[in-house]
Amino acid sequence: MTYRYQAYTSDKKIVKGVIEAASESLAEDALYRAGYERIISLEEVTRPSFKGFLQPGVPVRHIIDFSSQLATLLGSGIGLVTALDLLAEQITQKTLRKTVEDIARRIRGGSSFSDALSQHPALFNQTYCQVIRASEQTGRLDIGLKQAAGYLEKRLNMAQKIRRAMVYPSFVLITAVLVVILLLTVALPPLLNLFQSLNAPLPWTTRFLMAVAGFLLDNGLYLLLALAVIVLGAILLLRLPSVKLKWDAGVLKLPLIGNVITELNLQSFCQTTALLLQAGVRLPAILELVSSTGQNSTVCRVLGRVRERLIQGEGLSRPMAETGFFPPLMVEMVMIGEKSGTLDTTLGTLADYYAERVSRRIDTLITAIEPTLTIIVGLAVIFIALSMITPLYTILRAIR
Repeated sequence: MTYRYQAYTSDKKIVKGVIEAASESLAEDALYRAGYERIISLEEVTRPSFKGFLQPGVPVRHIIDFSSQLATLLGSGIGLVTALDLLAEQITQKTLRKTVEDIARRIRGGSSFSDALSQHPALFNQTYCQVIRASEQTGRLDIGLKQAAGYLEKRLNMAQKIRRAMVYPSFVLITAVLVVILLLTVALPPLLNLFQSLNAPLPWTTRFLMAVAGFLLDNGLYLLLALAVIVLGAILLLRLPSVKLKWDAGVLKLPLIGNVITELNLQSFCQTTALLLQAGVRLPAILELVSSTGQNSTVCRVLGRVRERLIQGEGLSRPMAETGFFPPLMVEMVMIGEKSGTLDTTLGTLADYYAERVSRRIDTLITAIEPTLTIIVGLAVIFIALSMITPLYTILRAIR
């Protein structure tokens, strides 16, 4: 759940923001651990339950373009509300245009830009809002927008890289499944009827295909229903925290894929932390954010433990080393960044390093998957073809 808060910092300043937590008490604990001395207000942000599903999504590319254009307008001296109005007139994407108009309306009503953005979490996530909030406080909103746009650009490039890598294996796999289904349900039954009418002796491969084809034809609808129930049940089970934790831990241990997912999480952590540090956000608040919004619950737990020890004054590199999750190279570089006061630059370098490693690992994985899929598909087609052709030769020899 999302909560909107107002709190006093240690230097008696009032800050506003939003925080994700499972309950109000946990949200309060997280704010106190983040260093806020007193919580003025804390209320749950209510969101429409059906409206969000019915609204069309906004491509990330449009958010990037909006951020870059707004930064350019602000940098040229145009006021924030005026710049938002100008952009709203030019935006063709309906949902984004309405969102920008709503943001401008909220700012006219006295809300800050970051608070207005936080009312649209489907478009502007917590990291984006934190960067804007920090840049507002330092008076560098245009720079914050450029940083947020660059952050989204890097994440989009990585997502596109992964999608492009998975296109060919997915195409081969889907094509193979369709070909096998067509052979078993369309091409094979007429031949089987012919074989049965002639009482021809059938090899075991043909008998096996007959059994499979008969089972699919007789129980196709039930199989589809069973598959739907299994998928739905798996989705519901993964919503349980205990099940998701075990699943996420198991995923990280998978051969080949586990290394890719681990380094992808490391890259995301380094990139987000570097961005927020450059924007001026405090490290405990950053770790609170990345540990509550991560995709892998196992990684989130590790980051949560690191944050707790960071608050106790143990620094960042030492707790990271003792978790056993972070690679020694990363720990050493973080230690150097802490001592030299260049932690944001160091983490940015690590983010680029792990992005390159993930890219190479994905290429290697796809290189291994493609010939494997081709061989499996070829063997399956050969098996089916031989099972259909061999009885024909037997029949022809019997006729002669």
